[in-house]
Amino acid sequence: MPQSFRWWRWLGALTLVAVGLLAGVSAAGAQSANGVQGAAAVSILPRSSDAVSAPTLSGGGWAHPHSVSSAQLHTEPPQFVTPPRPHVGGVQNAAASLNWSGQYATGTTFSEIQGEWKVPTVQPTQATEASGTWIGIDDGSGSSDGDIIQTGTGQLAQGGSTEYYAWYELYPAPPVILGQVAPGDQMEAEIVQSSGTAWTIEIVDVTESVGGPIDVTYSGPATTGEWIEEVPTAASGPQPYLANFGSVTFTGLGITPADPSAAVITPLDIVDGDGNVISSTGAITPAPAFTITYVPEPTTTVISAGPAQSAAGQAVTYSATVQSPGPPPTGTVAFTDGGTALCTATISNGAGSCSATNTPVGNGTVTGQYSGDANSGPSSGTTNVVVTPHGYWLVGSDGGIFTFGSAQFYGSTGSLSLQRPVVGITPTASANGYWLVASDGGIFSFDTGFYGSIPGLGLHPAGSGQPHSLNAPIVGMVPTANGGGYFMVASDGGVFSFGDAKFEGSCPGIGGCAGKAVAVAPDASGNGYWVVTSTGNIYTFGDAAYFGAPGPQSSAITSMVRTPNGQGYWILDADGQVFPYGNAAGLGSVAPNTTGGLNPATAIAATSDGGGYWVASASGAVYNFGDAPNDGSMLGTHLNGAIIAATGF
Repeated sequence: MPQSFRWWRWLGALTLVAVGLLAGVSAAGAQSANGVQGAAAVSILPRSSDAVSAPTLSGGGWAHPHSVSSAQLHTEPPQFVTPPRPHVGGVQNAAASLNWSGQYATGTTFSEIQGEWKVPTVQPTQATEASGTWIGIDDGSGSSDGDIIQTGTGQLAQGGSTEYYAWYELYPAPPVILGQVAPGDQMEAEIVQSSGTAWTIEIVDVTESVGGPIDVTYSGPATTGEWIEEVPTAASGPQPYLANFGSVTFTGLGITPADPSAAVITPLDIVDGDGNVISSTGAITPAPAFTITYVPEPTTTVISAGPAQSAAGQAVTYSATVQSPGPPPTGTVAFTDGGTALCTATISNGAGSCSATNTPVGNGTVTGQYSGDANSGPSSGTTNVVVTPHGYWLVGSDGGIFTFGSAQFYGSTGSLSLQRPVVGITPTASANGYWLVASDGGIFSFDTGFYGSIPGLGLHPAGSGQPHSLNAPIVGMVPTANGGGYFMVASDGGVFSFGDAKFEGSCPGIGGCAGKAVAVAPDASGNGYWVVTSTGNIYTFGDAAYFGAPGPQSSAITSMVRTPNGQGYWILDADGQVFPYGNAAGLGSVAPNTTGGLNPATAIAATSDGGGYWVASASGAVYNFGDAPNDGSMLGTHLNGAIIAATGF
């Protein structure tokens, strides 16, 4: 047997053209069994008597060849999904296999095969991934008596590192590891039958000048020859995934068939269990050479938002699950809402999440874009979110307006000289404007309609000593459900309606109410309202239902606000205690000894979803409860007048 690396005559371009091997290209995907037309007739020139010697090898052959246990990775016969078929009509389509890709010669027996390649680079991974690059005779099938003689390089990535090694194998015996190689090393290999069962395997790392011949005994029928990139098999335990080898080009192709007229060559693609091509074989070129290319697995990205409905500025957690038939995806998923970047989740084992507080207000569609990784292709998913605006206005007794969150400033009376102090604020239904009311019933409208005022009725302020005066000062106002009108309430419980507000009665009309009225709130129907007094009593008018009242407390009741659907309400006292009734949730009160006395809690305002509320004090402090975010306060700021009212959404 030869003791130095020998080259034989390679397949020539003229020969390839003559036999039609260059007539087509590999299909991008697996064809049906009836559609596989990959076999090309092959005619090989007689082997040259000239031999080219390998370079002088430093250290001779491979230093420490050794067998590996059966638990290690090894080859397996090709697992065909669509079988090779004879060449028809000059078209070259790839057959599909679960573990082999490359070029596959059949139709006769073969006594030698040769090829060259560069060791592919495989990125380190935590999951076990592998690929084998090799040439061989026989395919391990029943027709080849279950045998394969082969040699090549292996690439094994696991636990964050990658190993590269040269090997040979007389399947079904375990492979023999010859020694280490490095990515990019130029490899040359041949397998030659000398006579009968006497064969020589020769593989050389040309870059490192290492390698040499190995004489073996092999009794397989030699019915196939192949140049292959394989997903190796583990004898036990979890099976490796196909490593991303990038691409491998086999050059210097040579093969000797017993009957050249009967030999055919078929390209093979590897497909995953779902039929996706993950290793695609190109056509043989005149060089002769062909390239096998890794194809990342397709992925599906599913995303979700929690909560799907939130208030502006509230933290939303965005989660992504990336599914792949291959290794568990890694990488990132970037979440966006239109042109707004939200957050980026790191994907580990196919899942990840991140949080954002800047989701735009409104009904939006959030997209999660998966970056892909070495084994997984990019993909994206969407989910719908609803973000409601939130914010509040604080009102000083001088009519100064202070806005927070999404609440906008539309004007104030802070620069005006008022006859009487401002006592209340009420927003429009869209929160795009508001009214201020003074204790004399004067109305100041900002970006909204004017529906009338007490002075407009010809009534003078309470205590003015003039005829046609109010019996008691106005203490608050609220809008109707659609914003087409408003109610005012005086401290004696007198109710005044304007615009489309329907008058349903008042305290003087029922003989008086216990305590001074401090607030009025409309029900959801628009046909009723509640009046609350400083002594903790609730009086219902029209369709408004009674849900309860706190009664007398150690500090006066100062404010109330209804739930969004009108099936409950919250009542506030000067000490900051909040009393919930109906479907109003008990979400907490201001800590004891925080408000009261010279700094009473003066107003309560609910969020638009009813899941929270804000409490404001005379000093401008704001306390948030439930899902009401802390959008700021006037605490510590000099005020020209105490905060006497607030409203929000």
